Amino acid sequence: MLKITPFLYAALAVLFSIVAYAQQTPLTKADVRNVIDTVKELQREVDKDKAYDFEKMTQVGATLKSQVMYNKYLNIIKSHGFSGPEIWTETVTRVFKAYGAYKMQQESPEMDAQMQQAISQVQNNSNLTAEQKQQMLQMMGQAKQSMRTYVNASSSDIKVVKPFVAEIDATFGKRK
Repeated sequence: MLKITPFLYAALAVLFSIVAYAQQTPLTKADVRNVIDTVKELQREVDKDKAYDFEKMTQVGATLKSQVMYNKYLNIIKSHGFSGPEIWTETVTRVFKAYGAYKMQQESPEMDAQMQQAISQVQNNSNLTAEQKQQMLQMMGQAKQSMRTYVNASSSDIKVVKPFVAEIDATFGKRK
């Protein structure tokens, strides 16, 4: 059984306040710029830190190194205007939801045509029983709905992110 402790109450209060804050605060171009710049810098640091062989370190050494890396990454996040990892994470999430929604809007006619073609193929497949067709069509309908609701961003967030789409593509598309 879950025991409700003062710590749990405090953690839940912080979580709800972050969600409420994020819903009330409009996303700005500066936020998007800061996200892109932060991620670029974090990527460079992570690439540098991959040079360390954590398995060969002692447990104490690995723990210390982890703390040093955490502090370094936290300083990078803060240097780009974020008060802490929670606000940074929320902002990154909003930027990528808006980015994904924009990309989905751009590809929507093509995706809809492909989905409609797949539905027609199922409907016209004489090798499937009526029950199999119904199940497949239901799954396809759910998949289509998932695609639409997966990226649920506000229109104002999409509008703010739109001028940065090419830069986001270039920045994150080249990562392996």
